[in-house]
Amino acid sequence: MPDIRAIYHRTKQTNIYPLAEDRFLIEALLRDEVHDVVVEVEILHPSLEIAAARSEIRNGPFTNVCNLTHVNMNALVGMKVGRGFTLAARAAVGGTGGCHRISELVVEIAQAAYQLHFVQFFQSVPKEIRERADVPIERWRAVNAAIPGMRNTCFSYNDEHEQLIEEKASPLRLLEQQMPVRSFAD
Repeated sequence: MPDIRAIYHRTKQTNIYPLAEDRFLIEALLRDEVHDVVVEVEILHPSLEIAAARSEIRNGPFTNVCNLTHVNMNALVGMKVGRGFTLAARAAVGGTGGCHRISELVVEIAQAAYQLHFVQFFQSVPKEIRERADVPIERWRAVNAAIPGMRNTCFSYNDEHEQLIEEKASPLRLLEQQMPVRSFAD
């Protein structure tokens, strides 16, 4: 079969930047041939409480009109990422009074915010332990013990599958990534 060129392409990117010991900026970007949207949330860790939120539609179907919805982001301030967040956040920034693309990126940010638990946990593990060969069942037990709300959130972290992890899981393979760098005004 010959190469076929896509007729539509969208990219999403999510980055987390440390601002202070317990404060992080999470940015999510969405881009396609019509949209160029950025959403930023400052979040406190470990509570995952949103301290600040903003959005900008740099290009959209009606850029200047679409940008009138950015005030909806204020409703996120004070919310905590956890059970029920997605529904509440989508109601605040999406729907007929908001922007679906912003709503979509807020969900991406919530997923990234939860990853902060993993990032902070693994950074707290001594280097000699981080660099040794991965033992999946040990990692499974450590994550379930240390990360709030992780236990029983999915198939792999289900308590009923501990034996399955012990018997069939392979060591974690970390992928190389080029981390973005961003300048912040003082």
